[in-house]
Amino acid sequence: MKRYIIMMIFMAGLIFVSCYDKDNTIHRIPDLVIENVTGGSVKTGEVIEITPKCVMGGEEVECTYNWYRYRDTVLELISEDSHLEWRVDTVGSVTLEVEATHVESGIQAVLTFYYSITPRINGGWLILKETMDGNTDMDVSLIQANGIEFAADQLSLALGEPMKGKPVSLLYTESYQWYDPETGTTETKQKCLIPVSQKDILMYRVADEKVLARNEELFFEMPDFGSSNISSFMQLAQSGGLICDGKAYLRSNVAFMPALLGNYHLAPNVVCWKYSNPMLVYDELNTSFGLLVGSSNFSTTMEVKYFADDYQPDDDLRISPNRMDAELIYLGQTDKSILSDPNKQGYGTAYALMKENGDANNLLLYGLTVAEWYNATYGPIRFARTIPVSRCEAFATADFYTMHQTNNLIYFIKDNQLSYYDIDNDEFVENIHTFEGEVTYCKYIGNDYDYNTATWLGELYENRFERLVVATSSGANYTVHVFDWSINEGLTLLPSEEVKGEGKVHFMLWFPRNTSNFFNSIYRYS
Repeated sequence: MKRYIIMMIFMAGLIFVSCYDKDNTIHRIPDLVIENVTGGSVKTGEVIEITPKCVMGGEEVECTYNWYRYRDTVLELISEDSHLEWRVDTVGSVTLEVEATHVESGIQAVLTFYYSITPRINGGWLILKETMDGNTDMDVSLIQANGIEFAADQLSLALGEPMKGKPVSLLYTESYQWYDPETGTTETKQKCLIPVSQKDILMYRVADEKVLARNEELFFEMPDFGSSNISSFMQLAQSGGLICDGKAYLRSNVAFMPALLGNYHLAPNVVCWKYSNPMLVYDELNTSFGLLVGSSNFSTTMEVKYFADDYQPDDDLRISPNRMDAELIYLGQTDKSILSDPNKQGYGTAYALMKENGDANNLLLYGLTVAEWYNATYGPIRFARTIPVSRCEAFATADFYTMHQTNNLIYFIKDNQLSYYDIDNDEFVENIHTFEGEVTYCKYIGNDYDYNTATWLGELYENRFERLVVATSSGANYTVHVFDWSINEGLTLLPSEEVKGEGKVHFMLWFPRNTSNFFNSIYRYS
């Protein structure tokens, strides 16, 4: 009985490797060979596309395919298509495997191949945009060895859909603490982009462009995004804060704490200076300036911190930052000190453009020195000026404002006309450029962080710049206009740095090749 079993197994084996001709001669079936499949080098977020070909005896044959990736020693099926399209979602390297099955005979062949992976987001513009249906996505315009790489809709690639709601902000942290549910371990100091829309927020790891956490995973007590919207977000080196429906939520390294207590409603403006904790805000309900201050463990920060009604001996203005009975029009930040305050040189300044309730004829411009933000013991207003609306009506009702970050200049756009106000000289310079289409974004970006002077941090390079960036929209497309600035020539349009894409731009972030200086300068996006 055992003999017959052995013979049956032997004959079954012959079916897969041989066949008979009409003279009963046994011919060996040729090997199945997989061609057009090789490894290589890719960047994170890129899509690996492979169309294999199978050959037997020099002739192409029809096969079915299974594609796998290795997770350590475990195979994971990633596709069953004849044409592989797989987006790289890991770092360092990845080992892939293709299994081909000959349709006619069932013969199989397996080929294992390898890709090395380098980070893709490594210098260039990250563009947060509104999609045609009013949601949020991200385009990238990155500096690569062979030129500029432009790629659209990167959040949709990672999520399978855009973020919900219109864009708000796009910032960066190196201190996110992530619990990995697959390994059951906590990974600290994760370097992540933080895209924020009205109803969505992500931790998007730069190294592999993987979404680590979203919405509920980032809040101890999540706001009701069904009835409220995020209006602003700011991230510092170790802390951050967002404003949703007028309430403030401070971020620890793990998640956002519950909303700060109190009867307040914050304007959608947050400014800060350097990497330190205080973030300056304006309470519209109490018409007072306040601070968002994260404590060392965040559990003791329960309320907005307001300034005391007390003044430094050299403060001749003595203007209270509380109960100002005024509407905030714009709040911006500059590294430039208040020219008329010799005792506060070396500190940055927040300038608040306001309109007193009941006075439609005048604007109020206040300068709040950073020197008083840390303790809030004394009033911070060390500059005040009344500006009649009649001097420049566009300044009172502009569509966009942005502050020059190393000079006391406020740029503004009204009806597509770019102008600026020189604070130190109390002078308006109007209509210096006219844009076509709908203006959707305007920001002065002082990139003082994209460089490396330390050999132990890698290649030495210098890529600092100052740019005024304005985005316009026409139909379904956007155009980003970039202006250089110099102290002698002012603004100069740079057509060679223009960026085009689909949608409406709402926020832009210049991501550096070396992030070692970034944490100290990200405040410039407030």
